[in-house]
Amino acid sequence: MNELRRHQVFFKCALPFVHLFNKWKFNYEYDSLKDIEGPYLLLANHNMELDPLVIGNAVGKHIYFVASEHLLRKGIASRLLMHFLKPIIHMKGRQGAKTVKQMLRTLQEGHKVCIFPEGNRSFNGVTMDMQASIAKVAKKAKVKLITYRVEGGYLTQPRWSTNIRKGKLRGRLIRVYTPEELSQMTDAQISEAIVQDLHEDAYATQKIERIPYKGDKLALGLESTIFHCPQCGAFGKLHSEEDRFYCDCGFSAVYDVYGDLTDGNGKKYTVTELDYLQQEAIKTCVKNHTMESPLFEDDVTIYRIGAGHELIGTEIGSFKAYKDHLECGGEKYDFLGMEGMAIYSRNCMIIHHEKLEGHLEVKSDISFNALKYLYLYEVTKSAMVYKASL
Repeated sequence: MNELRRHQVFFKCALPFVHLFNKWKFNYEYDSLKDIEGPYLLLANHNMELDPLVIGNAVGKHIYFVASEHLLRKGIASRLLMHFLKPIIHMKGRQGAKTVKQMLRTLQEGHKVCIFPEGNRSFNGVTMDMQASIAKVAKKAKVKLITYRVEGGYLTQPRWSTNIRKGKLRGRLIRVYTPEELSQMTDAQISEAIVQDLHEDAYATQKIERIPYKGDKLALGLESTIFHCPQCGAFGKLHSEEDRFYCDCGFSAVYDVYGDLTDGNGKKYTVTELDYLQQEAIKTCVKNHTMESPLFEDDVTIYRIGAGHELIGTEIGSFKAYKDHLECGGEKYDFLGMEGMAIYSRNCMIIHHEKLEGHLEVKSDISFNALKYLYLYEVTKSAMVYKASL
């Protein structure tokens, strides 16, 4: 059996089981894409680790997915994944020239390809910014472009959660663009259309629908996304247990099945609101903090990954963030030399720097907040680049 045939047969055999799993686990309803002939490029928003299962279910036929590079280091699971599905591998946090070439080649060979253009799962329930190259790829491929929005994914599996909640998950076909339509649009127009098609605001939708998403330990792990206390303004003093989210200062709130946090005074918060507050707090912190002391510091495990995706070393040490650089594993990595930073899974950080042949992965326990480092890097590097251009 040739490689393509193996992929097609596996997909066909797995599909009935995937359909049953999605219906049972997620209460999944969807617009089917089965009658749309390929090749085509499918774009979808990204909120759950299992999004490929729900998208594959809707497609109903064999399709190639673009997947993160870290999946190559999962032992036998990685070998099985590559053998039966062979996703197009992309390195998070880097410009994906090789990924784009493979996507175009796969489409030109007559296959279907799905990519999540945010390149990451949403941290706060709102669709993230799209990768800049997607519009160019869509136009250059000269195949149909399909936009597909999954609603309810964020509250089904929040980025910070330790489990899956059951409520309502819906897959919606938004639009099918023909190659002729795309040829008449500028890259900016294509980007704007994709952003509009895929935009999802979990809490705005929930405010109208009020769908319960039931599960256990609803707040557990929330401090891996929310690091700034709305009461005292401190960073890194938040904790979670069961349905409770609280700070050393005395702030305490309960996370309910609707995704709301309610404090002891009856005030309600959403994760989206708290995330926007902490982004502003990071900007203020960078403006007021000195260069000499670290803004953040954590004890972590550092994994050194080689250029060939292999693990070449592991160490336990401190991870520190200053206004202009990171210190990790005894090395200093200035922000201007940073080639990219990203987070995968709940809170695993990837660091690309010109000093590294491969990259670093930084991990810790469930309470580790990688997001504050990412926000600090984005704010600081943007300011440094602007200053250097003057």
